[in-house]
Amino acid sequence: MQQRILEAFSNPGFYLHDVEKVRLAETHTAWVFLTGKRAYKIKKPVNFGFLDFSTLEKRKTFCEREVELNRELSDLYLGVEPITLDEKGNLKLGENGKVVEYAVVMKELPQETMMSYLLVEDKVGYVIIDKLARETAKFHEKARTSDEITSQGSLDSVRFNWEENFAQTEDVRGVTISHEDFRFITGRIERFLTENEPAFRKREKDGKIKYCHGDLHSGNIFVHEGKIHIFDRIEFNLRFACSDTAADLAFLTMDLDFHGKRNLSDFLLDRYLDETGDYELLRFHDFFRCYRAYVRGKVIGFQLGQNPVNQAEIKNRASAYFDLAKLYASTLFAKPQLIVFYGLPGTGKSLMASRTRNWTNAVHIRSDILRRVLAGVSLDEHHYASFGKDLYSPEMSSRVYGTLKDKARSYLAQNQSLIIDATYSKQKERAELKEAGEKLEAEVHFIRCEASDEQVRTWIKQRKESDKQSDATWEIYLAMKERFEPEGKLPHHVLRTGRDPAEMDADVRRFLSRE
Repeated sequence: MQQRILEAFSNPGFYLHDVEKVRLAETHTAWVFLTGKRAYKIKKPVNFGFLDFSTLEKRKTFCEREVELNRELSDLYLGVEPITLDEKGNLKLGENGKVVEYAVVMKELPQETMMSYLLVEDKVGYVIIDKLARETAKFHEKARTSDEITSQGSLDSVRFNWEENFAQTEDVRGVTISHEDFRFITGRIERFLTENEPAFRKREKDGKIKYCHGDLHSGNIFVHEGKIHIFDRIEFNLRFACSDTAADLAFLTMDLDFHGKRNLSDFLLDRYLDETGDYELLRFHDFFRCYRAYVRGKVIGFQLGQNPVNQAEIKNRASAYFDLAKLYASTLFAKPQLIVFYGLPGTGKSLMASRTRNWTNAVHIRSDILRRVLAGVSLDEHHYASFGKDLYSPEMSSRVYGTLKDKARSYLAQNQSLIIDATYSKQKERAELKEAGEKLEAEVHFIRCEASDEQVRTWIKQRKESDKQSDATWEIYLAMKERFEPEGKLPHHVLRTGRDPAEMDADVRRFLSRE
């Protein structure tokens, strides 16, 4: 019967609406038939222990649950249709007769609007991420919690999940993850779980364990005609779906990191925190990102046991996830740092802040983007203005630097290192930020970026197309150069930019005493 059903759904004439061509997408748990207007998902009759679709009644239950849960996030889900046999033994869709299977029916969106594809094509900007952050925050605010949900996502469950991960990756040590990295991550995770038990229990008590999405990454998000569609929320296992909201968010930010979009990852995190005020999750952010990266590395590595043709590609992809997990684990107990790249426009502050973020794992906040958020203007286009006017008025600048100081306090209070990238032309603003960091016992580093006038002029010209968040012109650079206040007694380093990137990175590492 299963083969008959697959053949029927592959036939364009089987459907109740016009279909020119049917495409099949297959996963290890389902067949999805794409017809152009509708997508039909049929669950496979499988039992993997953590997922049991082995009987028709169970498949019906999980189909209905999938639609119910995902309708809280998206209007893509239309319902569940029975697949029946008529009196002559012909298969029918959604008609009376003997039910032989069920299908989840969804609106079909163009596959090229899936966020994972858009990331590869470099078509995801700050506007999309801002919408996604707000949608995720709104979903988490409304998501259900209960004693059962809290139990399923409790510290005990988190510990079990990690123990399961380590057990399931014993065979790939020395293949996709080195023995040394395995021991390093294992040690860090076990220590974190032990030392932070009171903080985990507080999250449980505060109602932060909810029925979340469970698989929240770019492959389960469409961005179509400016609207965010999050789909494929986990319905088959409470242990996977019920978690701290921090774990749900961590999947998204880890996924953006993996795609090389660390700027978008940090922006998503910061905007989510703006919306929720849940800064306490920062203490768990890298812990859960480590978990998400480790699981991805594990699952991809499983494919090596199936003797695939592209073994080297699979091995490299799995190893890349494990490398990311190691980076997250490496900062779990690090003393928080406040790293400030400052100086005149066009001197390479954002470039060096971004490069430093890659190896410190500190969150990078860029004043150019924060200014746009505070002003409520478009995030992905220029907003040129004369010196000291409009978006760059003294009032707005004061608001920007006040907000940066507040954010520094909020992040550092949760032991989260922070990189701030802003001009900081005034002694008073630098001194206040330094004081805020030192009060929270953070290591504070001010690094002034410098470049020749000729180099700055070239970079400003190039940024008109390459950097839509930077509005500085040559005239503004000259005006700010006249007004830039000296450091006075402020301890700082000077970084000459425009050189070989490896040399500049080495200087920054020396400034931060990381090597």
